[in-house]
Amino acid sequence: MSGSESDAPVSRPLRKLGFLTIGLFDAADPRGGHESTLEIIELGERLGFDSAWLRHRHLQYGISSPVAVLAAASQRTSRIELGTAVIPLGWENPLRLAEDLATVDLLCGGRLNPGVSVGPPMHYDTVKPALHPDTADAEDFSFERVRRRLGFVRGEAATDFSGTEGFEVFSDRVQPYSPAWALVRGTAAAACGRPAGPGRTA
Repeated sequence: MSGSESDAPVSRPLRKLGFLTIGLFDAADPRGGHESTLEIIELGERLGFDSAWLRHRHLQYGISSPVAVLAAASQRTSRIELGTAVIPLGWENPLRLAEDLATVDLLCGGRLNPGVSVGPPMHYDTVKPALHPDTADAEDFSFERVRRRLGFVRGEAATDFSGTEGFEVFSDRVQPYSPAWALVRGTAAAACGRPAGPGRTA
């Protein structure tokens, strides 16, 4: 075998195939656009795709709440993995997002693959009075935001209080707890959290 032949790249079969959908909608008919996105995910499963991914768009005519849409998709599919590409964490509270992701992961039977990004929200100077009116200059948009979210879904304490008050029972960690996603997919989710530079998230 010559040197050129031994240095040739090795061809490997494709192991998995997924698709990304933007989820655009008409302002006059937003429900129609969201329904179309769900139908595309259903079709993707029937065609044999391994995963479906949703873009995340704030203050645009695209999916502003992919986690909610994936919750709906989880009830229309049974096999295809469901992912976000990506959730800009600058718009999110890590604790609340952890609750939403854990809930959807349970609903879809462990098929959720959340991708996230860090950095200030796009057009932050114009949106921060609405998004973070009291804490805009103190918000931390670094990888620490990813670490906090992962910590919460993995079961780290969110408060020092737990127990019973009257008929209410309180937990000191995020509920529901989804151990499959927290332990298996946590590292992969963190890897998606790449800094996107000032004013950009995804």
